[in-house]
Amino acid sequence: MLRIYTFLRQNKAIGFVLGFSFLAIVLFLASRITLEEDVSSLIPSGEQQNILKKVLDQTRFSDKIIVSVSSTSGEANPEALTQYAQQFIDSVNIQLPEYVKNIQGKVPEEGVREIYDFIYNNLPLFLNEADYQDIESRLGQELIQERLKNNYKNLISPTGLVTKEYLFKDPLSITSLGLEKLKELQVGDDFEIYNNFLITKDQHHVLLFLTPSLPSSETDKNSFFLGKLKTIQKGLNQKFEGVEGDFFGGVLYSVANAGQIKKDIKITIGIAVGILLLLLIYYYRRIYVPLLLFIPGLLGGITAIAILYLLKGNISAISIGIGAILLGISIDYSLHILTHYKKNRNIQKLYKEVTIPVFMSSSTTAVAFLCLLFVRSEALNDLGIFAAISVAVASVFALILIPLFYQVPEGVSEDRNTFLDSIAGIDFHKKHILIIAMLLLFIGGLFFFTKVEFNKDLSAINFEPKEIKQKENRIQDIAGRASKSVHIITYGNSIDESLESNNDLYKELKELKNQEKISSFSSLGGVVLSTSTQVEKIARWKDFWTPEKRNSVKSDLIDESETFGFRAESFESFYNLLSKDFNPILLNDYRETTNLYLDDFISSREDFATVTTSVDVEKDDLELLVEKFKGKENLMVIDRQQINESFLGNLREDFNSLIAYSLIAVFIILLFSYRSFELSIFTLLPIVITWIIALGIMAVLNIQFNILNIIISTFIFGLGLDYSIFITNGFLREYETGIRVLKTYRTSILLSVITTLLGIGALFFAEHPALRSISMVSIIGVVSAVLVAFILQGYLFALLFLNRIKKGKPALSINQIFSNSGNRYKGDKLYFKSAVYDNYRFKSVFKEVRRQFQKEKERYLKLSAFMEESDKVIHFYSGLGILPVYLNYKKPGIEIVGIEPDPEKLVIAKNCFAAKTERLDFSDSIPSEIKDFKVFILSKAPLYHMNGEIRDLISKQAKTVIILDPEYVYRWILDLDFEISYRQNDIVVLRKME
Repeated sequence: MLRIYTFLRQNKAIGFVLGFSFLAIVLFLASRITLEEDVSSLIPSGEQQNILKKVLDQTRFSDKIIVSVSSTSGEANPEALTQYAQQFIDSVNIQLPEYVKNIQGKVPEEGVREIYDFIYNNLPLFLNEADYQDIESRLGQELIQERLKNNYKNLISPTGLVTKEYLFKDPLSITSLGLEKLKELQVGDDFEIYNNFLITKDQHHVLLFLTPSLPSSETDKNSFFLGKLKTIQKGLNQKFEGVEGDFFGGVLYSVANAGQIKKDIKITIGIAVGILLLLLIYYYRRIYVPLLLFIPGLLGGITAIAILYLLKGNISAISIGIGAILLGISIDYSLHILTHYKKNRNIQKLYKEVTIPVFMSSSTTAVAFLCLLFVRSEALNDLGIFAAISVAVASVFALILIPLFYQVPEGVSEDRNTFLDSIAGIDFHKKHILIIAMLLLFIGGLFFFTKVEFNKDLSAINFEPKEIKQKENRIQDIAGRASKSVHIITYGNSIDESLESNNDLYKELKELKNQEKISSFSSLGGVVLSTSTQVEKIARWKDFWTPEKRNSVKSDLIDESETFGFRAESFESFYNLLSKDFNPILLNDYRETTNLYLDDFISSREDFATVTTSVDVEKDDLELLVEKFKGKENLMVIDRQQINESFLGNLREDFNSLIAYSLIAVFIILLFSYRSFELSIFTLLPIVITWIIALGIMAVLNIQFNILNIIISTFIFGLGLDYSIFITNGFLREYETGIRVLKTYRTSILLSVITTLLGIGALFFAEHPALRSISMVSIIGVVSAVLVAFILQGYLFALLFLNRIKKGKPALSINQIFSNSGNRYKGDKLYFKSAVYDNYRFKSVFKEVRRQFQKEKERYLKLSAFMEESDKVIHFYSGLGILPVYLNYKKPGIEIVGIEPDPEKLVIAKNCFAAKTERLDFSDSIPSEIKDFKVFILSKAPLYHMNGEIRDLISKQAKTVIILDPEYVYRWILDLDFEISYRQNDIVVLRKME
């Protein structure tokens, strides 16, 4: 990263070209991606789930708008109601033709004739066994005579002109039996026709049904549409006295939800962003800092979309929406880098401090997001890929761009403290009352964290204004829907196949209605039949109307018609009907009868077709209904609550697995990064504790998980990981060097907490329940994460690392747990390898120390033989202090001082726990008062500024000089009356001659 920074700093033109080229490419690719707005993509995949997605994709259950026209005077006034309804229809057709497909609720006169003719011309298809028994009861000369007498009375009545044609075409009124089946297309028997309008039997209400052209998701256009409807309704309400119109539909909730979300976000986020901008500008003393913070995240998001375009060409819009919230985590990297840069203006030191923790945080978070691939949901799979790529790319850009573009204000002291620095300077892990409080929260969480419930009811996170809810209840009362309405879908590869299944369903529903197990149902099972069923119906007609029966009926009609003045040929159409050769009809033949509205029931697309049946069932009988049809081939019961409980329940189980996968994956990355089981556990443990505390608080406050906030919990998991990793690295830095850097780490974490709470946390004040639920989970999760990191994680590291080193003990490790340190060291009296390693374990130089000691241990062992227990030893250029630490164990009686000019190596050597003893010390220069040091060790040729001092000391005090640098010219020492007593293995030992 330092090389990249240096290159871009020195080659600004090349840097700008590379940057703009990258941005142009990813913007081009990202702009070509297709956004899919299908909400069903959240549904977990599987055989049944995939069928459900197909069904939901082809059926629209709640898109219709129900218009009610009601009498407010308390008296029946059907004439005024129908006039209002007619003017409403005319206004909609004139003003909103592009917004409404059709309006149902009025059957024109020609429509009645059309339906009658359709039934008449295909009569066998609409009769069942009960109908044939009824027909049989109408045959016989006396019965026919009675029916003709009634027909005659109708002819001479004022309505005779209307009924004349129907009477002659069907003197026995057989067609009326077929017409009865059309009633089954509507749920309930509480309506009748008045002036061709659908009106309740008490004549107090007229109902109309509008089919919008736009889906409910088009909230902006639907908002305008509903506004125009309200205007039409308001105008008619003022015009008609004693009559009032109203309307309701699922689209009202969609528009209200979208409007409330926009309003909430504008207010809460607007205020939060304003405060946040002022805070960041104040803290970093640069007005462009907020923009700089968001650039890496934006670049990460655009890059992720571009890569997803290359991988699959499309992405769920839901994933982008949720991902935009989750991308707030990428701001953390910018905050950490900015904060460290503000405190430390040395670029080389900056990259050394932040690169590893930033990459660790981004990689663990990215892997946690990628675990969403294990969830059987396309939208969440997209979210996992999108968020993982975004976070990873954002961390790289943060490391490159922020040091390049952020300029630390001149004249501002690095030690200048703000209120955030003051808070960060508090050692929370040393406050006993805080530790006890967190432990109590954790213990309490252990009892409650399993009791958090998952709310499977999606309506619970919908915004339902009282006004719209009242409209819904009022319409349900008018429609007589006190019972619960569910949909039963039959499906197949073709319309005929789905109709075949629907015919079987129709028979079962008829039986259930007769048994009063269901209130009513709306089905075309008695109207639209599969080809095979039609063939059976036609055969039954032929079997019934034998030639003998046809002749008998004709003879009886001719004989009796003379009595009432009818001619013999008056009923010729009826005779032809009885002997007609009927043929099965196609679906298009049904659809040509416009007033049947079959598209409300049948839907087909490519190789998949569905037929919908609506059933009204009492809530107590719903479970029995679902159980009866459960598992039936080519059939699915669509009940919102049942679907939510089934499929969202599965999603919850997937998330339980996701947590396990995430913890395992993160642990592996931590293990790979730290190369230490202990550090990996200490870093991951706070995440587990955070979850237990957060879930315990949620359970106590009765806050439930839902489909939205459980996804946002991934964000909390990522933030908690960031906090934990940065606290671990802060403590490790202090453990390694003794320099207090935790304040800087805590400051950056506090900035992250503030940005999160001001952003997502501000939604707590939103009215929309979905936004509020997201906010509450975020607040609890983030606050729990930062408290656990600052208090419990800090306490563990102080207890097991920092406090032990102050006492001259090694940091606690697995080896320390399973064995006594003293015994371990005594077991290796030759090299004391474990003792030496324990001084550097968990430090960044541990790998280097282990490699160097393994290489040099034989030389170290050999040179130790040239020392006595009472010797005072001074070691020049002691580096990381490996040799002095070894000699401290090998010769516990000696006193040794290591001299190392390199400040980075010196600070590590001074912070070894062995250096806390009185007999081992390290310094960057030769002490001013140094007496009785008889043994001098030189690891390399002295630097010029120390050469003279070393010569003087050796000439005055030295008894033994040990040289470990094979290139060092030591002739001058021999000139001081020293002789070589040993020269092997790149070791030269010179002793003062007596």
